[in-house]
Amino acid sequence: MSASCHAGGRRYGRRVDPVDQGRFPALRVRNYRLVWIGGLVSSNGRWVQFVAVYYVIFQMTGSAGWIGMAGFASFMPMLLVNPLAGYISDNLDRRRVLLVASSFSAVASALMVLAWTAGVTSPWAWVALFFLRGLVAGVRLPIWQAFVAECVPRRHLHNAITLNSTQFNAARTLGPAIGGLVIGTAGPGWALALAAVLHAPVIAALAMLDRSELHRPATVPGMRRNGRSSVFADYGESIRYVLASPGIRTAILTVTLISTIANPIVTQLVVFAERVFEVSPFWFGVLGSAQGLGAVLAAPFVAGEASRMRRSRLQLVATLGYGLAVIMFGLAPVFWVGFVALGAIGAMHLASASNLNSSVQLQVDDAVRGRVMAIYLMGVLGTTPFANLAMGWLISIFGPRPVVTGGGLLLVLGALVLHLTGRMAHLDVD
Repeated sequence: MSASCHAGGRRYGRRVDPVDQGRFPALRVRNYRLVWIGGLVSSNGRWVQFVAVYYVIFQMTGSAGWIGMAGFASFMPMLLVNPLAGYISDNLDRRRVLLVASSFSAVASALMVLAWTAGVTSPWAWVALFFLRGLVAGVRLPIWQAFVAECVPRRHLHNAITLNSTQFNAARTLGPAIGGLVIGTAGPGWALALAAVLHAPVIAALAMLDRSELHRPATVPGMRRNGRSSVFADYGESIRYVLASPGIRTAILTVTLISTIANPIVTQLVVFAERVFEVSPFWFGVLGSAQGLGAVLAAPFVAGEASRMRRSRLQLVATLGYGLAVIMFGLAPVFWVGFVALGAIGAMHLASASNLNSSVQLQVDDAVRGRVMAIYLMGVLGTTPFANLAMGWLISIFGPRPVVTGGGLLLVLGALVLHLTGRMAHLDVD
């Protein structure tokens, strides 16, 4: 055997960077590792807060409609600030903006703690606080998605995106369970306080990054031909860029379909827990953790074998599986069948989210990455406020089982239409 084939840093005559080795090479990059860990902790806090606020509102009102209103208030502001978020992402230092946004998010969470301590019982007041939290998240989320690409070399981008999705879904495992446990043993106020405290690690992680190791271009030329910059002019140019990019356009269409049907289910889990399965607050938290658990269990496959599949084929499997899992949850006769169905939803969500996000990030130009990711997140969140209202209203009239089951059937139908019309094939283009 030749020397070039021996271990010790060389393979087939080429030196192998230790960072490139292993299943999760992105985590070997210090900047990305800090961001990933900080994001994991803060995401747990976000889910603890969601569980606590939805529980508080449902206890105040006993209404699925009010739960839908809380979901509307959480996501609607993200639409309002979406053009501004994309503009900021491509024109300002993303790390600094994330530091400021994370700090404001911590303040908004602290206000919820104060509202509980002061005995505020008006559901409108809590909806207003969720609206404030949504404004901050609307700026932060698109910039966070674009910032992932700065933390790793391009060859690790797909792995970094998959791990970012896994981090978010790992929090969906722990966050709701922690929230349910704290609510059941100490009350919602302590859960809200914990959510506020958990903002600290991500702020510290962003402050500790080595800025010289970030991979953002030194200059961001943008797409402007007249040399002038404005929020809405840039956003309009970004929309035209997306419309001229079939793969990105298909990714946004697919994620919009999935988000419209699946996102409202998370906000209505408390209705299933209280009225369908009739379980305690702790088991409500456990039920909420099922999606994250399924995603974490699926993560090694998604980051490994699935990453070598054609993106169009992976997306077809993920979207069909998503729809079937939603149907299973809607028809679940007992708690544990619903838990398993939600776990399957989590696994399909991770496969779909990382696949679609990778498709966009690998096809977009660096100069417009922030604005295009903002438009992509418009697909993720754009219909969610109205879907939350619609699902809450429909559940109030028809009950939770038929509404959720019908949504699953629509998702299966949508997946077949996207495949049979050839749209999903555009995801394979780089």
